[in-house]
Amino acid sequence: MIRNNLQIATVCATLLALLLLQDRTVSGSSVPYGAVIPILKDDRTSNGKGAYTFAYKTGNGIDREESGSQSYGQASRGKWSYTSPEGTPVVIIFEAGPGGFVPQGDVLPVAPALPYERSDTFLH
Repeated sequence: MIRNNLQIATVCATLLALLLLQDRTVSGSSVPYGAVIPILKDDRTSNGKGAYTFAYKTGNGIDREESGSQSYGQASRGKWSYTSPEGTPVVIIFEAGPGGFVPQGDVLPVAPALPYERSDTFLH
């Protein structure tokens, strides 16, 4: 009798686990959790003097490109794009170099205007 109860409990637990795992998705996308996502593009170059490029694209819509150089500091530029879990297309374009990392994109927050006018002169 105990053995039958143990077998029934094991079967029920297995079925419950399968039902719970059936609807899991990655980041709100339609791709099931654990699914293999193909790499559609993977290009990389380097000239041995510090200049490089790379680009890749995946089967779930992620796209990334970058190029740059590493001579007297690093400078690079590029972009990435994907679809957010809410279904919004996201595109970020950036430059990075002596001035820092400067991203641009419609989804990035914008600081509010200052309530005063700035000046470069300081009064002592």
